[in-house]
Amino acid sequence: MKNKSKELLERNPYGKVPVLEDDGAVIYESAVIDEYLDEKYPAVRLMPSDLAERARVRIWVDYCNTRLQRAGGFVAHDYKVEKSKAEIVEYLKYLEGHMRGRDYIAGDYSLADITFIPFFTRLERYQAVIGDDLPNVKAWVKRLLDRPAVQPTI
Repeated sequence: MKNKSKELLERNPYGKVPVLEDDGAVIYESAVIDEYLDEKYPAVRLMPSDLAERARVRIWVDYCNTRLQRAGGFVAHDYKVEKSKAEIVEYLKYLEGHMRGRDYIAGDYSLADITFIPFFTRLERYQAVIGDDLPNVKAWVKRLLDRPAVQPTI
């Protein structure tokens, strides 16, 4: 893969970051790393204990990664820009309806919410706007980005 270090490719054949090395284990893919850390550090659980609720969190993680992040990545890399920008608008409209009356996307604050944070911090790069026409998403984004654990990362 172009511009990927040998060290990265040895750890992650996808050639992507992040990669976590922990006690001799090499874990890659953000969602997998998130679940690994949630299980390793159970004092602060970010996955629900109920199986159906856990599945709901995973569905939203997938939604973010396979829709918003994919389309945003296309825009950022100047590929299918207009089509991808239109898709982002539709995905955000869908989220607007879902977030009506909710503080967090899958019940309590969870890995699902955390998965959306990188997208929301890159809106300019993705040529996306969360305006007043998306009040529920806008309020959710503010709740996420105002969290004390998130603030130092942006």
